[in-house]
Amino acid sequence: MTTPAVDPITSPESASVEALWQVISALSLETDFEKFFRKAAQVAADLVGADAAALVTLNEKKQLTYKFFLGLSPEKQQLFTDFTLNKSQGISGQALRQKKSIFVPNYAAHPQSLDAFIESGMRSNLAIPIIVAGTAIGVLTLSWFSKEATQPSDLTISFTETIASQIGLALERTQLEQNLTYRANHDDLTKLPSRGYFISRLEAALDSAKRHDRLIALMVIDLDGFKAVNDQVGHAIGDELLCTVALRLNSVVRTGDVVGRLGGDEFVVLLEYKDWPDEPMVAADRIIEALNIEVPGIKDTLAVSPSIGIAIYPEDASDANTMLKNADLAMYQAKQFGGNQVCLYNSDTAAIVRQRKEMIANVASALKNDDLVIYYQPVVDVTNNHIVAVEALVRWRLPDGSMRDAKDFITTVERHGPRLTLELGRHVLRTAMKQTLVWQQAKLSVSVTVNISAREFLEEDFLPSLQSLLLEHTDFPADRLILEVSETGALEDTARASRIMNSCRNLGVRFNIDNFGSGRAALSCLRELPIDFVKIDRSFVQGITESNRDKTVVAAIQTLARAYDAEAIAEGVETKEHLDILLELGCHLMQGYYFSKALSAEQLTELLTTQHQT
Repeated sequence: MTTPAVDPITSPESASVEALWQVISALSLETDFEKFFRKAAQVAADLVGADAAALVTLNEKKQLTYKFFLGLSPEKQQLFTDFTLNKSQGISGQALRQKKSIFVPNYAAHPQSLDAFIESGMRSNLAIPIIVAGTAIGVLTLSWFSKEATQPSDLTISFTETIASQIGLALERTQLEQNLTYRANHDDLTKLPSRGYFISRLEAALDSAKRHDRLIALMVIDLDGFKAVNDQVGHAIGDELLCTVALRLNSVVRTGDVVGRLGGDEFVVLLEYKDWPDEPMVAADRIIEALNIEVPGIKDTLAVSPSIGIAIYPEDASDANTMLKNADLAMYQAKQFGGNQVCLYNSDTAAIVRQRKEMIANVASALKNDDLVIYYQPVVDVTNNHIVAVEALVRWRLPDGSMRDAKDFITTVERHGPRLTLELGRHVLRTAMKQTLVWQQAKLSVSVTVNISAREFLEEDFLPSLQSLLLEHTDFPADRLILEVSETGALEDTARASRIMNSCRNLGVRFNIDNFGSGRAALSCLRELPIDFVKIDRSFVQGITESNRDKTVVAAIQTLARAYDAEAIAEGVETKEHLDILLELGCHLMQGYYFSKALSAEQLTELLTTQHQT
């Protein structure tokens, strides 16, 4: 008996192969995953005669979540979109756990059926695990609602499993692309939009604002005190703090506002508003309250706070880069005012910033051209009227021959010219040491005090640089060098300051704390830092002739200094009355115009020579 030939075109096997080929072709051509899934799911549903299909994937919590549908009414799609169940539930959960396809002809009677699906009218179900590289990553479900289901053949199920595998490959590719895109657009640490991605969001917001006549505000936020956290308790704690800042920012902004991280400790917030300045300022106030954060330090609690600059569209800028620049300028202005506050960008702010940049450029040029010269103001021991030390003070020699006082430019340089601050500090230190060595060789024994900015003092290479300078001048007696650090600068990072001071003192160098008593933690300086001198802030010295309270403060500083084996120097002594009261209070080291203004090296050499001869 002859077996009849099977028509290769009309046989079920050929139809299945053709369906599988369609899926594979679609996979190679279709880049949109949802479109590909609908094509592949339609082929799988046609193979088994089902009238609906769904994709079930594992979410971040390893729960099964319904994502895409085929053949369902809009009402049912809305009902089941993001429907979530545990892996131990439902036919899908069973197929995922067992990594095998499960056909349920009578869904309502199955022990794993779910009420929501029974109520939706599901009659039969085929759950096919999506397996990639041996791991089940989801489930393709084929369902019967109106049609009558028949048991699919093993070959048909095998083909649908192959389709499910192709869906899995496409899903993995899509997830990988999404993950790469997310990582390219978001900061790894805080998960906030990164600088480039945020700017693209800002550009899009500005385009929309121009078309629809909307108002946009941009905030740039920088953390005051963040450097001390990194330096004192380490970068791991600093990173935790940045993540906390990101969470708090997201918790206080409105839905629709965009939070990003530009880098370091600088964050940005983009918001749309209607009422100016109420809405942006209310948002800024919430941010200030949220970002006043205390961090446990090694000895003391460290505190960080935000400085916020705001620029708005259309008044302040019409493009993203200008808006970001202007908000950044306003933020620096907020820092200059002491931090923990908000500054709005305006033309005055821009003018101030331009003047600041010109100042820094001119000072750099003056340093290069040797127009920054060092003058010296005597410190006198009034018990014998001898000059025992001099303070090195920088002066700017202008083209007309006049001298510009340091107070006119040094603060701007220290706050906004970090590299120039270091270069200028090295110049003053090197020049003062050379001049002191000249006096030493001429038998004109005197110590020199050099002001060191907090930025310079706390730099990693400050100590090696000082050691190098001392090696350059081997004849220089290190105990003749007194480094003067402001009270606030010394306390910016007490633990680090203490380590640096002790290392410097091991070289023979001594330390003086400037502006003592004007800060909030004068006692901490004496208790925690190795100090040789304290310079009584001139505001107290100026007030001793009229205020008993200032006299009491000066007397207290004298007592504190002696208790910690340090000597007090009174600065700003301008009258005989100042001198007499300070003598009554037990102060014998003084500095001020009563004795001498700051002098050039040549003028001071004459004064020291006369003193020596006398």
